[in-house]
Amino acid sequence: MANSTTVYRNEYGQNQIDVTENKTLDAAGCGVIQNVKTDGIVVTLPALAAGLSFTVRNGGATAVPAGASSNGTVLVAVSPNASDGIQGLGFTAADNKDALNTKATSRIGDFIRLNAGSADNWTVVEAKGIWTREA
Repeated sequence: MANSTTVYRNEYGQNQIDVTENKTLDAAGCGVIQNVKTDGIVVTLPALAAGLSFTVRNGGATAVPAGASSNGTVLVAVSPNASDGIQGLGFTAADNKDALNTKATSRIGDFIRLNAGSADNWTVVEAKGIWTREA
């Protein structure tokens, strides 16, 4: 199933698009929450450029047994360009290391918001939930 191309308004009136396959972002994705709905998805950031900002959200699995929760069902990985890093949130910047919303501790609505903060690193400006840096 290919990623949706339909941007919709979530319950808070924010623009959002569902992500069900690995995805590489570009400038057109700025201002649209990337709502990851499938376990193990990697959302790849573009090379750093002034003015870029992205939000990636854990949307929980779409297919869970009746009566079960979607919490703890989706691992989300946000991957910088190979020559870039992610700093902030207690991360020591290192090239090509993902920010991970770990599956076991994930909750629907966990998110990470990143800005092109410097010439070398994306900067975490806001996050909800438990995010770790790839080893």
